[in-house]
Amino acid sequence: MTGRKPHSGDSKIRQSGFTLVEMMVALFIFSLLSVAGVALLRGAVNSNEVTDAKLSDMAQMQRLVSLMEADLSQALPRPHRDQQGDKMAAFISESGSGGRGFLSFTRGGQSNINNKPRSNMQRVSYQLNDGRFERLQYEMTDGGAISEPALLLEGISELDLRFRDKRGQWLSNWQTERLNDLPRAVELQFEQNGRNYRHVFLVGTGYL
Repeated sequence: MTGRKPHSGDSKIRQSGFTLVEMMVALFIFSLLSVAGVALLRGAVNSNEVTDAKLSDMAQMQRLVSLMEADLSQALPRPHRDQQGDKMAAFISESGSGGRGFLSFTRGGQSNINNKPRSNMQRVSYQLNDGRFERLQYEMTDGGAISEPALLLEGISELDLRFRDKRGQWLSNWQTERLNDLPRAVELQFEQNGRNYRHVFLVGTGYL
């Protein structure tokens, strides 16, 4: 019985696959790519955190500006009485911190969604307390209890106020000639976490 004589090359089994060196190189490259991917992901997360923090700061600042603008624009030339019954000026300003209000006045336009027997006036106060910029409101325009402070901003320092009087002059201290006098505008400057801010608000735009 005759058949094909096998060649010598056919008897050798050729094996395919990676050598140990090739595997080590592939693993090294894969580890570099993994490290780069983790670093890129960490950078994206950090960037998102920074962006979210900045957006939150901007939202808080916008809330403060909008609230003060609404309050001051509706300030009324109405003196009030304190808890002892003494008549006080319509617009009071004190500098300093430690829980003292640096602005206090009565505003109009208070909503009354519950139809309670009260006026549309509301007395409000702003204070700087241990670096916390806070707003308070009174239950009654004369005397009465005061609300818990609402926190608007934190990390505040170096707060300064100026007031524009009816003669167009800017004053560092508000001195009233009459109890119902209002400034024409208020300039507010403060430092928050190393950044300086300046805002100017018109006061009682309906009162000229």
